[in-house]
Amino acid sequence: MARPRNFDEDEALQRMVQVFWRHGYDGTTTRMLEDATGIGVRGIANVFGDKEDIFLRVLATYTEMARGVIAQVFDPPRLQAAQMMFQSLAQATENDEDVTNCGCLMVNTVFELGRASPKIREAVEAYRTMWFDAFRAATDADGVSDPNGKAEFLLGLLWGALSQIRLMGSTTAAAPMAQVAMETIEGWKR
Repeated sequence: MARPRNFDEDEALQRMVQVFWRHGYDGTTTRMLEDATGIGVRGIANVFGDKEDIFLRVLATYTEMARGVIAQVFDPPRLQAAQMMFQSLAQATENDEDVTNCGCLMVNTVFELGRASPKIREAVEAYRTMWFDAFRAATDADGVSDPNGKAEFLLGLLWGALSQIRLMGSTTAAAPMAQVAMETIEGWKR
């Protein structure tokens, strides 16, 4: 007879998101996941599967978190929403240990894609498409010429700013790129 679970699966998954976000796929060990969740290695494997299975669930959870942010920020989808998103991206965190100082889990995963499976690549591409669609809707709603090109540009700025956060370990590292994004978007509104 199987023993009942004595942990909250969603809470454990949220803690694993934090570990992978902070350390990346390659840098995360089973021991780290055990320490973060309080669940033994067998319990983790029984419920979540192997490391790649866990990471895919982590990426799905992270994507849903971002989907919620997009729904909130881009309601309605306008260029002003994109400007506000870039402005908030570069705000200093109150706590130096805040995981947002690690950048974006998906952008960080891009740096590890050379070793990633097709399933992980698909998850990253779906996340990228989600952001592209948000920027595309915003540029289209305000009647900007070449909305696809402008959406790709904004996506590139976003991912570049997020990589700067990862590199420097602080959200404020995104400030120069965020400022350029806001000024550029303002020019498109004329």
